[in-house]
Amino acid sequence: MAEPPIPNVRILESLKIKIGEAKNLNSVAKDYYCCIKLDQEEVYRTATQEKTECPFWAEECEFGVPKKFRILAFYVYERDRLLKRLESIVGKVALRRDELHRHHGKEQWLPLTPVDPDSEVQGKVHVEVRCGETLIGDNGTSVNKVAVRVIEGSNLTIVNRHCDTFATVTFCSPTRTETKKTKIKRKSDHPQYDETFLFELVKHSNSHGDRYNFSPIEEDITKIELKISVWNNSSSAHIGEVFIGEVKIPLSAIDMSTATHKAWYFLKPRENSVNRPQKTDMGSLRVRINYLEDQVFPSSYYNTLRDIILKSPEVSPTSSSGAYILGQVVRERIDAARPLVRLFYHHDQLTEFTKALAKHEIAQTSDANTIFRGNSLGTKCIDEYMKLEGMHYLHDTLKVNIDEIHDDHRSCEIDPTKLRDGEVLADNLVKLKDYVEKIFMSIVNSAMACPRGMCKVFYALKEEAKSHFPNNPDVKYSAVSGFVFLRFFAPAILSPRLFKLRKDNPDTLVARTLTLISKAIQTLGNHVKKEVVSPTCVKKESYMVPLYDSILDAEHVTGIRRFLDIVSSSSNANAKDPEAPIILKEGYMIKRAQGRKKLFAVKNFKKRWFRLTNHELTYSKGSESSPLCTISVDKILAVEQVQEDSFHMQYMFQVIQPERVLYVQANNSVDEKQWGDVLSNICRSNHDRLMTYHPAAYINGQWMCCKCQSESVEGCTPASGSRTCLKVDVDSDREMERIHSLFLANIDKLEKMRDDLAWEIYHGLTHLNSCVIDCVYQGPEFEPHIHIEDHKSCYKTVQAIMNEVIVLEQEHKKYMMRVQRETEYGSEHSPIGDDNYMFGGQYGELLTDR
Repeated sequence: MAEPPIPNVRILESLKIKIGEAKNLNSVAKDYYCCIKLDQEEVYRTATQEKTECPFWAEECEFGVPKKFRILAFYVYERDRLLKRLESIVGKVALRRDELHRHHGKEQWLPLTPVDPDSEVQGKVHVEVRCGETLIGDNGTSVNKVAVRVIEGSNLTIVNRHCDTFATVTFCSPTRTETKKTKIKRKSDHPQYDETFLFELVKHSNSHGDRYNFSPIEEDITKIELKISVWNNSSSAHIGEVFIGEVKIPLSAIDMSTATHKAWYFLKPRENSVNRPQKTDMGSLRVRINYLEDQVFPSSYYNTLRDIILKSPEVSPTSSSGAYILGQVVRERIDAARPLVRLFYHHDQLTEFTKALAKHEIAQTSDANTIFRGNSLGTKCIDEYMKLEGMHYLHDTLKVNIDEIHDDHRSCEIDPTKLRDGEVLADNLVKLKDYVEKIFMSIVNSAMACPRGMCKVFYALKEEAKSHFPNNPDVKYSAVSGFVFLRFFAPAILSPRLFKLRKDNPDTLVARTLTLISKAIQTLGNHVKKEVVSPTCVKKESYMVPLYDSILDAEHVTGIRRFLDIVSSSSNANAKDPEAPIILKEGYMIKRAQGRKKLFAVKNFKKRWFRLTNHELTYSKGSESSPLCTISVDKILAVEQVQEDSFHMQYMFQVIQPERVLYVQANNSVDEKQWGDVLSNICRSNHDRLMTYHPAAYINGQWMCCKCQSESVEGCTPASGSRTCLKVDVDSDREMERIHSLFLANIDKLEKMRDDLAWEIYHGLTHLNSCVIDCVYQGPEFEPHIHIEDHKSCYKTVQAIMNEVIVLEQEHKKYMMRVQRETEYGSEHSPIGDDNYMFGGQYGELLTDR
């Protein structure tokens, strides 16, 4: 009986990285920055910390991995203070992809190691070796040779923005060494060489003997080795030829019974490099890495588990629901909150879900002053939802003020013990009051712009709080202000880069100003009672009392209460979206506009500053320059990638309009994906979106993809996206896979919970209103027990979850074993040289662990 076809499984990876600090780099204070690379491609760079021996960055970045990679590396650079462009590498931390799961969720110090130029390799090469080629020489004798064909390369290192590569083939034997070289292939990290070289193996007299009967006198075939090296022919005269990587193939490892050996090989570092540094004590780097690798099955595989989770708002009591149980078994509740929020958001059930969690949490709260102040699943879910839905609103409200504080660069220190020479405390207090007042007014005046979904959630929170504390008139404000001010606005002011309000971290002076403003806004959010609290009641940080004297008055408290009334009112749940333009993304890229000139020319590519708002896409010569071109968002018909062959350039995408096509080159693959995603999302609801497009450019009178000569012909490839309302795009199946992985990682806790529930049901303890089950949790965030309100319904849910998790795990194992069995070692998907390339991380270990 034939096996069923392999299911269409998507492998999706993501990284969330926090770069903390470095130490023991040098005995002299210098300027340092750190960058993250995936296989030598830089995808993130920190701000430069100046005049320090131990740079402190505290920066986070998060992105989906757009391609397969082998090495995640952190490089620490030292920058010359006089010559800003002169940089040198201090050291690096390199982690293989298959070992990242061991570092997942851990904040740790990792030692820096020296950087060897000859070991910085990436990419792979496709090689064919044919043994036993016999040619007739000039003297009539037969000459046995080996034929080496260098077919192509893939994902080769780009040096100084150039990738002009060639390959050398070296025949190494005890008696001689012979090297031959391919032609240079320019402007491509996927070069097609397709050149064959012949190397003499042995010679013997012309006879009718076996053609493979080689004489071992001249050459011992067991000692012959072929070396294929790839080089970048740098255009810079002082750099010259740059080593990219090499492959060594012993002839003894090739099966002589077959006529041809053809395989992909990973490039490896050059052995015995004379450039290899010897220094070992390079300092260390503190990082936290969250690496997720999801094998997403077709949607039908998750139907049962999805139903269990989506029915959570209907389950009574809430502690018996699948979503609540997930929040209790994970080590950090934010890990559960993210996929749950995105799943319920995708299915338009988020308000009901948060309402159920809020009702359950409020029911266990006896003091109205502590409502929603813990790290429960409910608070984490609402935090995550505000970041998902409210980021544009946050930018529209705060960005202008944050930019002004950075640009002014004025000291606002009001702590007498921290004043610098020449500073006047009274002057600083005036400036600080001005900043606080501007931000306060921006917040309270933004109430009508609050996203509709957030208003619905705030309304549900307010109503639940009022219902549980009917005699407390202020609880309807404190329930909402704890999220809006303490968990949304105040953290964004304190860390603007974390919320993408700024590209760089603030320096010490600006950071201190933002800290003081954040304290003031947080304090305002805490004081929502009708009666005004005297600032002298503030026991901590007495130097803040003069500032509080000016803001903790009836006018400000009334303004906050009015703002909270609006954002949590049922009538505002249908408020119009804000009309002010919101900057969604900006930065330098390279563009080529397709106008009257049809022929490709290098001069048509120019570096421009691109800015995308919710209204238009513009580009200009610089960030402060007037736009050279403006494209209305509603005029964008599609945003798609461009085939590399069109311009021999990487990271290209196209913005298709009714009259023309704008070709743009992003800075790297992550940047390309981010621009493509945000552009596609912002124009997704456009009425005239294209159903098809051309993946290549129109050059020399024809489309390079389909060879059609009419420039106006319809596209030859289905376009991505659909005509839907503008909404955050959520991959529901991926979120379900994440939920399954979390349950699987905590299967032991689920088993213990099930067994404890079964024991208590068996012994007749179900009459208790609230039972405590010890689950041996670890970590400061969690209580050492779970409150179970209904034993039988909770047991039923836990058992259903376990059954479905086990079924899904078996599907994963079957899929991996099937793919591993049917994947040829040496193919492009499984090159020789790295056994963990296909099955790295958590799924690679599942083949043997369970």
